[in-house]
Amino acid sequence: KQWYQRRVRGSSDDATRPLIFYKQQHEYLLEEVGRMKGVRETLEQSLREKERNEHVYVSEIAQLGQENRRLARNRSRESANMEYLKNVMVRYLILANGSERRQVLSAILTVLQLTADEMQQVKHKLSPGWLG
Repeated sequence: KQWYQRRVRGSSDDATRPLIFYKQQHEYLLEEVGRMKGVRETLEQSLREKERNEHVYVSEIAQLGQENRRLARNRSRESANMEYLKNVMVRYLILANGSERRQVLSAILTVLQLTADEMQQVKHKLSPGWLG
């Protein structure tokens, strides 16, 4: 009789063992699904933030491109101004006529874009009548 009871009990334990394992696995998988949903939400938020930032970066890139083109134009202008100034200086140095030198000096001062203080210093050093 004891053997039979152990056998019945044993068989009942054997029958419930897979159910217990299934239940544990089911609970584990439910927890894992919950964690994965949290990870997915975090990743989706991160993606949305990156997409928002992308618009900012694209706008900044466009602005920097415009600034780069503006600086390139300025550099080109400065190069042209420097070439013009060089030619005017050479002309100034080889001219003997005072009237022509005054005109060339006026062009030089215009290209140099002197401040009012610098212009006063130049006028002070030049003889009267040179700058008009």
